[in-house]
Amino acid sequence: MYPLLPDETCWFLAVDFDKKSWQEDARAYLDTCATMGVPVSLERSRSGNGGHIWIFFDQPLPAVTARKMGSAILTRTMDRRHQLGLDSYDRFFPNQDTMPKGGFGNLIALPLQFGPRKQGNSVLLDADFAPYSDQWAYLFSVKRLPASRAMAIVEEAQRKGDLIGVRMSLCDEDESCFKNIFVG
Repeated sequence: MYPLLPDETCWFLAVDFDKKSWQEDARAYLDTCATMGVPVSLERSRSGNGGHIWIFFDQPLPAVTARKMGSAILTRTMDRRHQLGLDSYDRFFPNQDTMPKGGFGNLIALPLQFGPRKQGNSVLLDADFAPYSDQWAYLFSVKRLPASRAMAIVEEAQRKGDLIGVRMSLCDEDESCFKNIFVG
């Protein structure tokens, strides 16, 4: 799905972790979310070689705010766990703060894809990285973060100067190229 809506808002932020250390780094991010009171869901990616942390909002939130909130949590996680490197953190979804000209933004595969799920991938996981026995019941129980709380996290991080740059995918007009850069 395309998480970025035409009005440059989103209903969720997904944080993508990849590579060998994805579980340790995702756990550190999950722990930070717990200490900050941010409800999250963890999914094993379709390949099984990474994971996505999903933060759902109670109303559409400006993508720039969602991404800054994710960055603030990432910054705090890195402060707590210095070995978390940007090589395991891949990117945020949505990838952009604003709608690209003539485009839709970047796609993310939603959890519970039929084929990967047969292999134990694309499933929602508990704190021990085990799949929930009833994926649909778990989804029904997922809590959403109030938009006001997301904005408060961003305001506090900005006040403290705790926002690092986040990777943003940029495309030319025909969306044929993708390049990661850091933006502040």
